[in-house]
Amino acid sequence: MKQINPAKTILVKEFTPKHVEAALVHYDELLRKYKEANWESCLLKVGKFIEAVVKSLYVYCRKVLPRPRKFKVSVCIEELRNLSGQFDDVVCILVPRACSFVYDVASNRGSRHDPSEIDSNEMDAAVCVETCSWILAELIRHADAGNVSPIEAMKLVQGLTKKRYPHFEEIDGRIYVNIPGLSAKEIGLLLLYESYPDRISRQDLMELIKRNGVTKEAASTATTRLTEFIDDRDGNWKLRSIGRMQAENILGNNS
Repeated sequence: MKQINPAKTILVKEFTPKHVEAALVHYDELLRKYKEANWESCLLKVGKFIEAVVKSLYVYCRKVLPRPRKFKVSVCIEELRNLSGQFDDVVCILVPRACSFVYDVASNRGSRHDPSEIDSNEMDAAVCVETCSWILAELIRHADAGNVSPIEAMKLVQGLTKKRYPHFEEIDGRIYVNIPGLSAKEIGLLLLYESYPDRISRQDLMELIKRNGVTKEAASTATTRLTEFIDDRDGNWKLRSIGRMQAENILGNNS
C-alpha cells in the first residue's frame, strides 16, 4: 500500500498537485545530494525546487504561467510582489523574498569559486537547504491555516528530511534494527534516528535496545553513552543533528 505523504496532502489543498509533486521531489533530491556532500548537484536541485515553488505561488495567485522557455523566476517573483494586498503576505512577500535569495545563491555560486579560497560551496548549500525547509514549512502552514502551527509545519518537514533505509522494521510500534554486528550504543542511536522527529523516553529506548538482542546492563550503559547526542526534555529524548549525522554514517556504511 502506498504511503501517504501528510505534507503533500496539506499542500494540494491550496496549490496545484503537479507543482506540489515537483517541489517535493526536488526537495527530496536536494537533501540527498546534500547528505552526499555533492554541493553543486545540491544547489542545482535547490534551483529546481524554487522554480516549482514559484510556479505554485504564481498559479495560486490566478496568474497564467508563461511557456517553459519564457518562464523566469525573477520576473514571476516581481509580479507576485506587485500583488501584495490582494493575497496573503506569505504568498506575495515572505516566501518570494526567500525564493529570490536562495535562487540567486544557487544560480551564482558553485563552480565559480576559486579553488584557492575557502570552499564556500558547503556553506552555500547549507543555507539553501535550511531556507528551502523554511519555505516548505511556510507553504504547509499557509495551506492549512488555523490548523497547523509553525512548529507542527516544521515537524512535517523534518519528517520529510529523514532518509528512509531498508534496515528498520516496525511491529506493533516496536522498532527493530536489521543490521548485524552493531554495538548497543549504535543500535540505540539508530532507534532514536528512526523515531525522529518524535521524542522517546529513556526507559522506552532501553526496552527497545533490549528487544534488539542486547542485555539489560548493556542497554543501560548504551543510553548513558548516548546523552551527548540527544536533547533531553523531562526524560523524553530527541536526537540532535550531531546524532543524526552519526546515524547516517552508520546507515551509509551498511547500505
